[in-house]
Formats: sequence, structure tokens, C-alpha cells
Amino acid sequence: MNTTHFFDLLFILVFSASAVFAQKTELAGTKWQLTQIDGNAVSAPNTFIEINNEKTKFTGHTGCNRMFGSVDSHGGQMSFDGVGTTKMACTQGKVALIERNFLAELDKVNGFQQKGDELELLDGSRLALKFKATKAVDKTNLEGRKWILKSVKGTDLTLSKEIPFIKFDSSKNSVGGNTGCNVFGGTYKTTGNSLTITDTISTMRACEEENRMAIERQLLDGLQAADRFEITDGTLRLFKKDELLLEFKAEIN
Repeated sequence: MNTTHFFDLLFILVFSASAVFAQKTELAGTKWQLTQIDGNAVSAPNTFIEINNEKTKFTGHTGCNRMFGSVDSHGGQMSFDGVGTTKMACTQGKVALIERNFLAELDKVNGFQQKGDELELLDGSRLALKFKATKAVDKTNLEGRKWILKSVKGTDLTLSKEIPFIKFDSSKNSVGGNTGCNVFGGTYKTTGNSLTITDTISTMRACEEENRMAIERQLLDGLQAADRFEITDGTLRLFKKDELLLEFKAEIN
């Protein structure tokens, strides 16, 4: 191989690697894990934000509560508005402190800069929050899995057995599963990450133990109300606009 061809090949390899890296670190569609608050390193593996493709909304987790709201991003400016969270109480002092400081700093953000796989949110020239890219939002693989119900509107399930679940079958556009009391089924349609579930029917068994009838009603109502979904790290979340309705975990075989 002559020198010219060698450098041409080297350029192609470097360019290709750079393109792949850039694809993994887009501002939108990337899971940004919190690493610093006000310049101080934090260990918060479950604290992150994700910005939608239109760069108008965000979701995430404070390490204790799920969070959501609006984001305005243009040029090097960025701000977060209408930030809301679920209301789970944090029992660990460190987790509660990180959540409080995280939300307080997020409210002050007015700018940002991205350096490779690192995202810095700024308050003027001050580094308010720093994140590292982890895993892109996965909006695929809805089908072919058994999704076990984990929480309803942010409240975790505490059932001892017969946990509700759901499955999606793309070949029939059908959805079905078990409410923890009754078998149910219906039809579904997806476009991108939008989702509609219709024509839901179920058997009529009565289950009084562990508040199962109330859980069943919340599950079926949530499925019919959902208008979009997100899948990250083996977790399926169903939303109505910005409201988290249902959360499922993929069954590990």
C-alpha cells in the first residue's frame, strides 16, 4: 500500500469512528447521567435526564423520583420549565440531598455546552450540572417481550404473587396479558414512539385480595389513556402527554 492510499484509508477510518461517536452523543435521544452538581462530583447512577427529539420536552430521574418538563434550547442557551416530579419520599439522606440540589440547579440553568459525550448545563459562566452520555433512548423492541408491571402513576406495586403483565404481538397488532386477576386483550398501533391501545376486553373474575381490583382498573385505564411510550434500560414507560401512567420491567429469561 502506497503512502497516499494509507492516509486515505486512515482518514476514512477516523471519519467513520467520529461519525459513530457523534451519533451516540446527540443532545436529543441520549440518556445523560448526572456526574457533578455545582462543580462537585456526585455518585448518582440512577439520576439522569433525556431530551426528546424535538428538544421541547425532557424526562428523567432524580435518584428518588421520576421527573419531566419542558426544555427550551437554541444556540448555546437552554432553560427548563414546568419541572414536575413524582412524590415518593426519599429515606436515604444522601439521595434526598442530591435530589434537592439537582432540582435547585436545574431551575437556574440558562445555557449549555456539549463536549463529546459530556453535557454541561450552565448558570451564566458557572457550571451548574454536568452529565455523561450513557445509553441512547431505545424506542424499539416493544414486541417480543413480557413486560411486568412495576408501578402505577409512580407508586410501586407490592403484590406477593401473580404480578400483572403485558405482551405486544406485531404480527396481529394485538396486545394482551393478565391484570393479576383477569386475562385481557386488545389491539394497538404505534407510529414512532406514539401508542394507542383500543378495544380492550377482559374476563370478569372478582379478586378481593391485595387490592387487586383497584390495580386492575388502574392498569386497564392507563393502557387505554396512553398516547406514547419510552423504553430505556429494559424499562417500558407509558405516558399520556407528560404524565407517567404505567411502568413495566422486561422479564429476564
